[in-house]
Amino acid sequence: MRRRSTPLVRKIAADHRVDISAIPGTGFAGRVTKQDILGFIERGAPAPVVVSRLPSPVPSGPVAHPAVEPWPGDRVEPFSKIRKITADHMIMSRRTSAHVTSFFEVDYTRVAELRRKHKASYAERGVNLTYLAFIAKACAENLRRHPVVNAAVSGDTIIYRGDVNIGIAVALEWGLIVPVVKHADELSLIGIARAINDLGERARTKKLLPDEIQRGTFTITNPGVFGSYAGAPIINQPQVAILGVGTIEKRPKVVTLPDGTDTIAIRTLGMVSMSYDHRIVDGADADRFLADVKRMLEDFPEGAI
Repeated sequence: MRRRSTPLVRKIAADHRVDISAIPGTGFAGRVTKQDILGFIERGAPAPVVVSRLPSPVPSGPVAHPAVEPWPGDRVEPFSKIRKITADHMIMSRRTSAHVTSFFEVDYTRVAELRRKHKASYAERGVNLTYLAFIAKACAENLRRHPVVNAAVSGDTIIYRGDVNIGIAVALEWGLIVPVVKHADELSLIGIARAINDLGERARTKKLLPDEIQRGTFTITNPGVFGSYAGAPIINQPQVAILGVGTIEKRPKVVTLPDGTDTIAIRTLGMVSMSYDHRIVDGADADRFLADVKRMLEDFPEGAI
């Protein structure tokens, strides 16, 4: 039986020697769509047709990475266990979520002043007061106000998480690990700073407990410590958003004085980027959340120190 399809679908079928009649079409009137044929080719089986209230199966099992022939003089090294897990997880995330990334510039001058003022007193209590602590605090405060950013997708349903658990990505020589600050919205700034310090140190010494890398609802990654201006991070499944922190440094910026005139001033600036799952997080949702995080960082309340 001849299946209805577009010229593009027929060309893909011809290029891959696929019989379109063997593919159940999910388009209008049974039409075979581009997604149907690509799913058929990728999985070697028909794409699913029935829409169910049950959770959709997430690609599972080992991911087949393309083989590349080494050249003379190359060094071939097998994946470590954590590298294999990371690689498979990243591929699965890109296949699962509709990734979109928004970018905001943040003026950290207020945070820099508060940090200089209170860093010594925090150190006396054994806590390193970093920019990341302020950023995590601003995210924790606003995730409760923007629940769709603190959610997960299960089939065709949205799970709004009751907890705000923020994962902090830690880059190690042997790979990447994401310990989780549990109930971050209930912690003070010093509580968040202490948790980040503690989890980061125990991640580096391989002393984390299994529960401390689970049940995250939102993730922050900080490539800015390596000098990165900005980036588009990959979502940590099954979460729906991840915040990337760019390098924080002094730069010239046009500022408006109280009398309305403009001048160029030296400010402490940095970029934040957030990749989010466009299946449930609209651009307006993401940008409102980022705008609130930016607003809090630029006018951080001294009472929260």
